[in-house]
Amino acid sequence: MSGADIQTMERLLLAETAYSTPQRLRPSQVVIQYEPTHTRSQNRLTQEIHQLDPSGGMYESLFRDAHCALQELGSCASDLVWRRSPKEIAWIPERHNGDPAVKGPSKIRNLIENWEFSMPNANPSSRGFNVTPKFSRLIQVLRAYEPCGDDFRGIIFVRQCCVATIMVDMLRVMTNGLEFLRPFAVTGNLPVIDAHYQADMRRDFEAGKYNLLIVTKALEDLDIPPALLVIRYDTFESQLSFSYACAYACLPSSRVVHMVENGSDESRQVLTRFLEGAFSEWWIPVIIHSGGVPIPPSPLVENWLSSQFGDEATDSWPCIEDPVTGRRLYEHDALEALYRFVAVTQKADFSGAPLLITREVSVPQNQQAWICTATLPVGLPVDHVTGPCRLTPTHARRSTAYEVCVQLYEHGAFHNNLFPVAQHHLKPDTSGSAALAADKVSGNRCYPRKRSLFWSNSIRLHKHRLFPFVVYVDRRGVDYTPIMLLTRQPLPHIPSFRLFFPGTSEAVGNLRAPPLELDERRMEALYLFTLRICRAIYNKPLVCPLEKMAYMLAPLKLPEQVDAQSLDPVHLTDYISWDTIELAGNTWMVKFDLEELHRSSEGVHDLIVQDRLVEFTRRYYVARLRRDLTPLSKPEDSPREAGYANLVEYCKARRKGFEGLSDYSQPLIEVSGVIVAGNHLNPTTRVAATEPVKAAVKYLIPELSAKFTIPASTFRTALLLPSITKRIEDFLIVHELNANLFGYSIHENLLLSAISAPSAGCEVDYERLEFFGDSFLKYLASVYVFVTNPAQQEGALHAARQRIINNKVLMQNADRIGLPQYVQSKPFSHKLWYPPNFTVDPPSMSSIADPAGSGDEIDVTANVLQGKQDSVSQDGDKNASNVFQKKVKLRDENVTQWLGDKTIADVTEAIIGAAYMSGGQDNALQAAKALQVPIPLIHQWQDFRRVSLAVPPVSSRPLRQGTTEAVEAIIGHRFRLPHLLAQALTHASVDGYDTTCYERLEFLGDAILDFLTVQYIFRREDHLSPGAMTMLRGAMVSNAALAALCVSCGLHKHLHFDSYALASTFEAYVQQVEAKRLEAEETAEGSLPRQHWLQVEPPKALSDIVESIIGALYVSDGFRLDGAEKFFKKVLKPFYDRHITLKTLSHHPTKILFELLQSHGCQQFELVKERNDLTQETRCDCIIHQTTLASAMGATAQAAGRAASVLALDALQCNPEILSRTCDCRENRRSNKGAQARIKRMLVEIEDGGNVV
Repeated sequence: MSGADIQTMERLLLAETAYSTPQRLRPSQVVIQYEPTHTRSQNRLTQEIHQLDPSGGMYESLFRDAHCALQELGSCASDLVWRRSPKEIAWIPERHNGDPAVKGPSKIRNLIENWEFSMPNANPSSRGFNVTPKFSRLIQVLRAYEPCGDDFRGIIFVRQCCVATIMVDMLRVMTNGLEFLRPFAVTGNLPVIDAHYQADMRRDFEAGKYNLLIVTKALEDLDIPPALLVIRYDTFESQLSFSYACAYACLPSSRVVHMVENGSDESRQVLTRFLEGAFSEWWIPVIIHSGGVPIPPSPLVENWLSSQFGDEATDSWPCIEDPVTGRRLYEHDALEALYRFVAVTQKADFSGAPLLITREVSVPQNQQAWICTATLPVGLPVDHVTGPCRLTPTHARRSTAYEVCVQLYEHGAFHNNLFPVAQHHLKPDTSGSAALAADKVSGNRCYPRKRSLFWSNSIRLHKHRLFPFVVYVDRRGVDYTPIMLLTRQPLPHIPSFRLFFPGTSEAVGNLRAPPLELDERRMEALYLFTLRICRAIYNKPLVCPLEKMAYMLAPLKLPEQVDAQSLDPVHLTDYISWDTIELAGNTWMVKFDLEELHRSSEGVHDLIVQDRLVEFTRRYYVARLRRDLTPLSKPEDSPREAGYANLVEYCKARRKGFEGLSDYSQPLIEVSGVIVAGNHLNPTTRVAATEPVKAAVKYLIPELSAKFTIPASTFRTALLLPSITKRIEDFLIVHELNANLFGYSIHENLLLSAISAPSAGCEVDYERLEFFGDSFLKYLASVYVFVTNPAQQEGALHAARQRIINNKVLMQNADRIGLPQYVQSKPFSHKLWYPPNFTVDPPSMSSIADPAGSGDEIDVTANVLQGKQDSVSQDGDKNASNVFQKKVKLRDENVTQWLGDKTIADVTEAIIGAAYMSGGQDNALQAAKALQVPIPLIHQWQDFRRVSLAVPPVSSRPLRQGTTEAVEAIIGHRFRLPHLLAQALTHASVDGYDTTCYERLEFLGDAILDFLTVQYIFRREDHLSPGAMTMLRGAMVSNAALAALCVSCGLHKHLHFDSYALASTFEAYVQQVEAKRLEAEETAEGSLPRQHWLQVEPPKALSDIVESIIGALYVSDGFRLDGAEKFFKKVLKPFYDRHITLKTLSHHPTKILFELLQSHGCQQFELVKERNDLTQETRCDCIIHQTTLASAMGATAQAAGRAASVLALDALQCNPEILSRTCDCRENRRSNKGAQARIKRMLVEIEDGGNVV
């Protein structure tokens, strides 16, 4: 840096106005750029120490600090780290974990003591230059303040503790204009909790004993006096950090200096966000008054890093842990988390009470202490919180904020995105592929299936505190009792979802409540009840120790006037049915009281009975008590006993060990079979009964049966738990993916759809989002290659775009960041469902059935709790072990999945589509960056305008007079850069303008038009299948459609070209297409005219005009869609609405219907025609999977088929869920050659005009 440059910088820093900003509350700011640091990972001293400690385990923290100091301050600073470490090294024993490679601390101490340390040299032109360019620029800034002398006060904010301490050591020994500095490092937790330390530091800074404080980011909220100079040594992407800097620079002559790396797009993006006004000034007074003013309702959007204290931040510190991601929130992070929480929950009118009120209180021994009270916005489960008494105001505010966060978290109101991100979790691991194996023939790869970390993370905490999560099903005509899942950590927000039953679907809602504190007795009761209900769901001896049980279950008993949706979370525990819990936990059945049955029928209400007196047997719902029937009766409506005189005779013949009844006059119980647990997540799944082959049981004898201790309404809900908990697990995986890669920027329902493959057989899959994301990715990549390759023409741009968006690149990048493990590609296997950490107890397998019907009770559940096991024979052990081993093999196969490369690429595109749906194009851009889509230099959408090189006006051919006004009138938008319109209307045939013709703009406009068209289809057909949307898009953006549109709106008249052949082609096409249009309108007969242009071959130049004008509008508007969207709405949308729908795609609606069904993967469909000789009409039925979708009558088979197809298309367009509810061809991967041949024959007959249509 020259002397003149230094003088210029000094004038800038010390001027009265400096880098003034118009904002009222912001101080003057200066941006200081420094060159990137090009250093090795270790300097010479560190390398030699590393040779003595190759593993690095003995001095892990010192190696980390030395590396950090080397990167931030230079080699001199890295040496100083080791120079300050003799005391720490002295504590290390001579041998470290028996590692023979470790030579011992004594040799390392000797090396450091004999090392020749050099003084800091900040002169870049010197051979001894041993600091970073960043630190050298810092020195130049500080020297500019030498004229201030004793009046100087400065604050430097750094991220790491080691940087602060080493920076002070370096500044103390440096001269040449820095003698006026008296630096002091403010690090660690002591300045927060020690009142004397904080008071001494403040007094010494005000008095001038120290005039330069080096403060870590973790201590931004300290009560520090204002300073003349505030330097952000590191660029923090945080609005609060920016506010703290402004608050400390509140003096009239204060300056804020931002140090940024030259050429760093990330730093430029951060400064643009804050310095150009994208920031609410109201946060500055919030920081100045330490939260003592109302919080503004402006969200703090930032990349929030955890404020670490170095090695002092250990697991022993109190924290809140997010069980979904493992992130932790400590007390020193709580204040920032509280600010962020209140900012998004505060109403627009923030004139209410201040958030934090800190006041001094009296404590014993006349000590000064402080207490803080937080007042939260109305409507939250927590309104006022007063924290503990602390010795400093800073500590009081932090403690109160932490207590607020704890209470919000326990009430389920603390969102997971409020947990800070540890710095080592910022970037995903891109070291290599996560595939476990590969199939060279199919190209598929085997990946592990992701399991949520929530359950394993949560069982480590809160042994007696459980967090309620109530699930309820509101199914008309069927009684489902709400069941409470009691988890050891609060579940995050889980959206409602649907379960599917034969012929219908129902929504499953949920409700979170404050935590419960339970004693040992009730914990044991819940444990036994949970074991009982899980064992009953599948009739298997499932076991799980109490300490490993991830959640417990509790039924709720609601009064008749109370609805599950209107439950008060605070009083939710009042409805827990403890009687049911204790009874079911102690035994699985209770025998009938025959005398009570004779007196009253109330005992059979909401009851399940089982036909044997063992735990694992068949169970039945009780319909009613039949007093008109006895065991000596022969019910006419019960086929099971058809060959016997009565039920007693049936029992004598079929029931082993039957010796008669004690009461032959007892009434019978009318029952219906309990449906086994199934997959209720698949819309096409058919739930089978327990006895699909044998005659159904209709009546049971009470004396030979038993009452199951779990009520029928509770057990109905319990049978849905496999599907319910699977969907909860899906959302937990979505939360984890959203947190780790996308910063919770994607709506969870959309992200679940994006990672669900069609083969999973769920209600949602990625196909629609993939269709949308593919279009956006093409648009994004086209803009990128357009601005980064200003000299390339269409062919080269197309090749460059393919290198970005081809499936192989998308797959490889997604694989490197671990995305495949999150993909849901397999159907839910309810037969393999176990709650977390539950296993089958092999020794108990022999008790699953009791062929003799002895009725001997062997309560395996109680034995498991007491650590006992039933004695079984050796043969029984062997058979049970074989069954167990087969199940283990199936479960091992269930933890992996085979995925094709295209599936992974499709998921990538679907996630990008979901990101756009959640937050627009900038959000989709960030998602693409997170998925490693190769678009460097671009971090936000406005970067395209910065990177692009506009074509100079002189290089475009001048337009004819009036052309600009005419085109603008057609498209409905004015060009900011009219010369771009000239380029868009210049054909390559014009001599001398072949390099500035419309080809580049046409390439860009093609992608933009494709994206706008897909957006339009999504809005117009909000539930249409991807196959139908693909057909519509193809018709809308085809050259034929765009050429016809170009002629209809008159744009073709303004194209510049020098070709007689092209002029003749244009003239002929215009005449032909106009004739076809008039003909189509005459034959429409009141309906929408069809695509009249299909039979006319269009000149490609006409469709190019439309796309190039869209590209020109986009560039002219600064790479924004404003003008292109106006053009689309005024010209293209009316054209599409009039001419292109599913019913007008071609002259053969049956062909369109068949192609649509095939695109969905359906093979089971046909048109069935029947001729009525009396009426001389033909009836045609469109049948899909034996379900009639539409019917129509016609004079001929062709007319009836056409009418039925039109009605079927209408039905699919109005209710696209019909296919997902009826067709399971894709899930089952059926390959019916006969069906395929029939479909092919029908399509051929359609083309030939046969009667099939």
